[in-house]
Amino acid sequence: MLRISTFLRSHNRHCSTVHGDRTVDYLINSLNFSKQDAISLSEGNLTNLTSTINSDCILTTFKNYGLTLTQIKQIVSSVPKILNCKAHKTLQPKLRVFHELGLSGSDLVVLIRRNPEVFGFGLQTRIIPGINLLKMYLGSDENVVTFINKSRWLYFTNYSMKRLSTNVTLLQNLGLSNERIVKFMLSNPESFMVNPKLFENRVNYVEEKLGISRGLRGFIHGVSVALYVTDAEVEKKMNLFRSFGWSDSDIGLLVKAQPYCLNKSEDNIHEKLEFLMTGLGYKPDYLIRCSTFFTFSLNKRVIPRNNMLKILKDKKLVKGKLMLITVVSYSELRFLKFLRGFEGDVPGLCEMYMDSVRRVS
Repeated sequence: MLRISTFLRSHNRHCSTVHGDRTVDYLINSLNFSKQDAISLSEGNLTNLTSTINSDCILTTFKNYGLTLTQIKQIVSSVPKILNCKAHKTLQPKLRVFHELGLSGSDLVVLIRRNPEVFGFGLQTRIIPGINLLKMYLGSDENVVTFINKSRWLYFTNYSMKRLSTNVTLLQNLGLSNERIVKFMLSNPESFMVNPKLFENRVNYVEEKLGISRGLRGFIHGVSVALYVTDAEVEKKMNLFRSFGWSDSDIGLLVKAQPYCLNKSEDNIHEKLEFLMTGLGYKPDYLIRCSTFFTFSLNKRVIPRNNMLKILKDKKLVKGKLMLITVVSYSELRFLKFLRGFEGDVPGLCEMYMDSVRRVS
């Protein structure tokens, strides 16, 4: 008996090694993984391949839906056990539904990498009902694709979908147009999955405490912020503004103009107020009018661009009253193009700017 037991253990180890080697070889030869990465994947949650026939079918299926070898490799890196799923029974029907919706190529890669359990969910019980619900509220396949790409939507259970319906209904009852609700859903998908009681509480908080009425454009942004900050956190941030001489009326106007200013950390707010007010001498009324200052990175955008503008003004190369808020609002490409116009007078200006950004990246 002892000899038989020893033989069986040895045989199992041998089979496991053979299958493991086959898996590693398959990952190297079929998907161009390095040996180290192939070994790492095979030792993870990828079951050793006893046969490569099914895995070949999986790769062929992906290719038939327009995925490149590089994209397939990205998927296998994130979800190695996908090579073990049934190509015709599990993979192909779901890919067909996603493809018909408009998800292809890079979109499919994003979907699978964000929802690694996608092929474990029921097509008729989970995936199709979820897509149909989103279509009902979002109105178009294109919007559904955008929603899916921005969220881990397949982790939303049937209960979560009920939450979504309840929260949408609440906004409809408040009189928000479908256009605004769709915009809200596409900008903050997960917001609609929170507990409806919490959602309603924060909606009321935005109107009653932050003073952003539902008719204002910033209302949905205010709700997005309020869902993820507590009353106490908001009060601490307001106290920071007060410490720099802001009145409650000033703070209210800023929050209405730019609700996301309350989404920043206390340190972030303090640093910006210190630089903009103490350093540059800006007053609350100006910062309220130029509230986008609070949405940009201080160290990666505001300060480097202010330094470039200061150089140009010191050399009297800028005509008129070009304001910092103007150049801060430029896209990166537009700002670099702006700087290149002065390279003849200030050689290396663009490189100086890019270096200052890289140092804090």
